[in-house]
Amino acid sequence: MELRHLTYFARVAEAGSVSGAAAMLHMTQPSLSRQIADLERELGHRLFERTADGMVLTAAGRGLHEHVAVVFAQLERIPEVVRTFGAGQEIVRLGLPPGVPHEWFLAVIAALEASLPHVALSLVEASSDEQQNLLRNGLIDVGLLHVQPPDLGCAPVLTQELGVAVPPDSPLGDRPSIRFADLDGRRVMAHASGEITSEEARLRSASAAAGVHTHWMFRRFSVHSELIAVSSKVEAALMTEASARRNLSGWRWVPFMERDATGRDLAVVTWAAWRPPARATTTTLVQVLGATPWSPG
Repeated sequence: MELRHLTYFARVAEAGSVSGAAAMLHMTQPSLSRQIADLERELGHRLFERTADGMVLTAAGRGLHEHVAVVFAQLERIPEVVRTFGAGQEIVRLGLPPGVPHEWFLAVIAALEASLPHVALSLVEASSDEQQNLLRNGLIDVGLLHVQPPDLGCAPVLTQELGVAVPPDSPLGDRPSIRFADLDGRRVMAHASGEITSEEARLRSASAAAGVHTHWMFRRFSVHSELIAVSSKVEAALMTEASARRNLSGWRWVPFMERDATGRDLAVVTWAAWRPPARATTTTLVQVLGATPWSPG
C-alpha cells in the first residue's frame, strides 16, 4: 500500500463517485477503479457499496476514511515539526474553541513563554466535540473544552459568567441583571449543541422549571452571529461577555442571574483535557492555564 492509494480512496469518498474523483485526480475512470479494487483486495474488505447514486462508504470504509484524515493531518504538519524541532523547540498542539477570551489567552501565551520557553504552541480551532475526537486520535496534545470529558484527563481552567446580550434599543438593556422571567415569550439565541454539549438541555429544563415559555434558537456563535440574530428577529442571546464583545459588538451585555434545575450557576466552564498519561510539558501547560487569571472588561 502506498500513500497514493489512500489519496485515491479519499477522493472517491469525497466525490461520491469514481468519475468525479477521476476528474479531480486527472486520471481515467477505469484506472482509478482498478486502484480502488486493488486497495480493497489488499485490505480484505469492501470499502464502497456501488449504488445507482454513486459510491457509498461501507462500515470498513468509514473507519478507514476517519483514519486517513488523521494520516493526512499528520503529514501536513511535517514542515512545522521539522522547523520547530530544528530550532530546538518542542511543539504542543492545543485545541481552541469559540468563546475563549482573547485577552485571557494572550496572558496564557505570555505566561507560557516564561514557564516553557522551549515550547512552541500550534493552535487548532475546533469545537468541544471536535476536539475530543482530535484528542483521541492523537491530533492535538491538549484541548480546551466547554464540557468535562468522561474518558480523558481533565482539569477546570476557566469559568466565565453567562449573561444576556440584547440589541441597543431593547428595554432589557437598562436592567442591572436579567432573569428567566424577563425572557418569557421572547426569541432567544444560545450556543448550539456540539459546542457546549449540555447547555441546550440545561437551558430548556431551567426555563421550564421557572415557568416561562422561551422561543429558543440554538446556533454556533461566529462572526456572522449578528446577521443571524437580526435576520431571525432574535431579542436576546445567552453568551459570555467575551463572546458578546466579539460576535455582537453593538449589543449590550447584561449579567444573567439564574441557576439551572440542579441549583448550579449557569456559567461556562472551560476544561483543559488530555489523553493519559500526561507528559511533563502537558502538566506544566495545564498548570499555567489554570493559574492565569481572567477578569472581564
